[in-house]
Amino acid sequence: MPPNPERRVQILDTAIGILADEGVGGLTHRHVDDVAELPSGTTSNYFRTRQALLEATAARTVDLHWQRVEILQSAVGSLTRNGVKALMTRMLAEPDEQMRRYTLARFELFMEGTRRPELQPFLKDLQAAAVKSATLIFEAAGLNPTPDQVEQLSRLLNGYMFSQLTIPQQDDPAGLVDRLLSAFFEV
Repeated sequence: MPPNPERRVQILDTAIGILADEGVGGLTHRHVDDVAELPSGTTSNYFRTRQALLEATAARTVDLHWQRVEILQSAVGSLTRNGVKALMTRMLAEPDEQMRRYTLARFELFMEGTRRPELQPFLKDLQAAAVKSATLIFEAAGLNPTPDQVEQLSRLLNGYMFSQLTIPQQDDPAGLVDRLLSAFFEV
């Protein structure tokens, strides 16, 4: 692998942007080079196959997920039970443009995983990172979720976000979060 980690991140962030803007069909080595304004062949020097590019992009989304959780935690403040409600509501109600694009790219990767079984281990890592970060947040607020509770809640919230991104509607995410937390954790 070429030794320039900054270039690698640039390629993967460009790939995430392409997934968000055009879907997985637009993700080619040449297109990444063009969008990133890199010399022709740069992306293929880092990722020899399209599968390698998809796998590395999925791994990068895991890293970005962890970064996003840290930012949200600091924005909400200390994690009390009400802090967890505020954090979840903010994630659902106020996704900034970067988070919206990241989420679209993540869903593109999940959809591609239905056609490429070799991508599944990376998508499982992505889901595991989401569940682990949610578990840490809940535990910081004094809640003791079981792994099944966090997994189920994560799947429900993924479905909600998918619906909001594809068929947006005005609703009450704070009320939804309150009902979900009450159902799952008796908060």
